[in-house]
Amino acid sequence: MHTDSLFADDELIFPGDASGEAVAPSREPWHVLIVDDEPDVHSMTRMVLGDFEFEGRALEFTSTYSGEEAIEVLEGENDYAVVLLDVVMETNTAGLDVAHRIRNDLNNQFIRVILRTGQPGFAPEHTVITELEINDYWQKAELTSKRLSTSMTTALRSYRDLLKIELNRGSLAQMAMSVAHQIRNRTMTINGFAGIVARKLDPDSEIQEYLRTIAHETARLEDIVKSVSAFASIDHCDHYSAEVEDVMDEALEFCHGYARNLGRDVQLNVDVVSKTIDARPDLLAKVIIELVSNAIYFSDEQNPKVDISFKVEGVYNVLQVADNGICISETDMPYIFDPFFTTRPEAVGMGLCIVNRITSGYNWNTTVSCSDDGGAVFRVEIPL
Repeated sequence: MHTDSLFADDELIFPGDASGEAVAPSREPWHVLIVDDEPDVHSMTRMVLGDFEFEGRALEFTSTYSGEEAIEVLEGENDYAVVLLDVVMETNTAGLDVAHRIRNDLNNQFIRVILRTGQPGFAPEHTVITELEINDYWQKAELTSKRLSTSMTTALRSYRDLLKIELNRGSLAQMAMSVAHQIRNRTMTINGFAGIVARKLDPDSEIQEYLRTIAHETARLEDIVKSVSAFASIDHCDHYSAEVEDVMDEALEFCHGYARNLGRDVQLNVDVVSKTIDARPDLLAKVIIELVSNAIYFSDEQNPKVDISFKVEGVYNVLQVADNGICISETDMPYIFDPFFTTRPEAVGMGLCIVNRITSGYNWNTTVSCSDDGGAVFRVEIPL
């Protein structure tokens, strides 16, 4: 491999005299991971980007020489802004495997992935960018110093903006929790005084109906507050080990109680394999509870039935919940995961929104379809 082909047709900017004293940057540098089995590529990258700065912050490089070594580093540190990733290393697709594991196994949606390959036949550009969430793609033979600098600037700007969005999301969640707390205090006060007035009035007074309406509406407002608080409290979809069978048992116990409260004798058909997945048990339970509760409500009124399965299909663990009622209409289908969208007059409409928050946080695929029997089928694909 000729290392000068990396930056052909462009003038390289080399660092100054090595004997001079380096000036330490005043701000924390951007952390960049170089993943390539060619040592010369590491040297050339450090040389070209040695004096690069973005927003007054220099670059700090970490070198790894295989895909497995890169994953080990990324498992230990999550503050890398950019990874410069080769495709062909210990295997012909080692770099693609790293990209897949970054997004799915490590669930890191922030780090920017720049793919550099000397053998583009192993990584067609359109395929890897669309299917693996690659942020930039270059053939080494056409990658000049200017192009690398431009690509690095774009990647860091994107990384910075994603961090700002996440910070703002956290601030909004805190505000939502605070507002929910304040509203809950007021609803309790309103409901309490309405109860006092009701006890002081004659039971046959026409005002009693107004007071019952006040009590009913404050209870609905309390349900909204609880749902918003539950949504806002999902701060991080952290990495844990969840035993699917144990989580399923606890979740379905709650769902049985929900069915009893509805006065419905629902048949729950459960088919679950013994698996351990990477998820917080409470969040996995929340997904199961919301999907199964939704299926219970919309199952057939005369002979309600819900099928729940958790199986391995290809490269995914698949959680599937299907009811035997009437499927979601084409008009409503695009909006079912939106906050407060519901076709049930008494419901809040946050259950499926919470499901979407958790599944997207873990980068799980969620699809909805109609079964042959006419009911709705919710399918959650969890990468192995």
